Amino acid sequence: MNTLFIGSTKRGFQTLTAIIEAGHTVCGVISLLQDPHELDHYEEPIRQLAETHDIPIYETRWLKERDYVSLIRDELKPDIALVVGCRLIIPEAIYTLPPLGTLAVHDSLLPEYRGFAPLNWAIINGETEGGVTLFYLNPLMDGGDIVGQKQIPIGPHDTGPEIYNKVCRDTVDLVIEYWPRLAEGTAPRLKQDYNSGSFTCSRTPTDGMVDWSGSTRQIYNLIRALVYPYPGAFTFFRGERVVIRKALLLDAAPLYRGRIPGRIVRVEKVDGFVDVLTGDGMLRIHEVEYQGKLLPAAEVITSVKERLGIDIFQLQEQVRELQLCVSELVQSQKEEA
Repeated sequence: MNTLFIGSTKRGFQTLTAIIEAGHTVCGVISLLQDPHELDHYEEPIRQLAETHDIPIYETRWLKERDYVSLIRDELKPDIALVVGCRLIIPEAIYTLPPLGTLAVHDSLLPEYRGFAPLNWAIINGETEGGVTLFYLNPLMDGGDIVGQKQIPIGPHDTGPEIYNKVCRDTVDLVIEYWPRLAEGTAPRLKQDYNSGSFTCSRTPTDGMVDWSGSTRQIYNLIRALVYPYPGAFTFFRGERVVIRKALLLDAAPLYRGRIPGRIVRVEKVDGFVDVLTGDGMLRIHEVEYQGKLLPAAEVITSVKERLGIDIFQLQEQVRELQLCVSELVQSQKEEA
């Protein structure tokens, strides 16, 4: 069974490695280039793996019909295709080429969490369970027939990278378990009810901004969901961006009747942490990334008079200054004319 591999990221690299090591024939690799903001890139390892095993490899950021239909149909001639670590919508003209279909692995238990960044959204939403699903591509977003699934417990303090490592492991196990059965035609195929389940929207690095008026648990979940190598949950301190790299929930936080979300209420120099008020409690911040350096929070935030977040008054002043500059520029251009 000739397999065409389409994908990227650590999970894609590990899955491709496992398929090759298991003795399955890979007729081609289409390596999808990752976004520049991603901190963990696997284009080079995938390229080296394909070249080591004399597998034709093609690298692209966009999978367009005009570039790949004839290549796949007339040259690579796969029996089946596998998509792992893909953020693109695969054109129907491409995923319908292999006679045995094209399958993908999604990091949720479909039909729940169809769409983008399901692992991160599950942690942000405080879910206690996630997983991976091997399924067929069809015209619906993550809506094709399900071949198999593996459940992954999500603990109350698990981070995005910790769960992602389990997703990588279970993705490999799921593919290796079902690939021989797909070749034999004995793999299950469970149709999804597309009217059930749920969806997730895409996320960008700017979506990691902390809203200090939210609950302590909501903020903590956001932070742990976006731990490095994800872009990170961030706030602002004195107008500069601060990424929160490590935070902890407090078992018994003092009760503040007078509460300003984002206000620092404790700075502990020895242990390096600061306590900050949230909408309903308090969060302890231990490590931050500030001005390109990883530092104890108390080395950056040094006073209980400080407040984290966007200073609306400072922002308004900056807007006024910008408006004044634009006005002066327009007036200058009129005078020159």
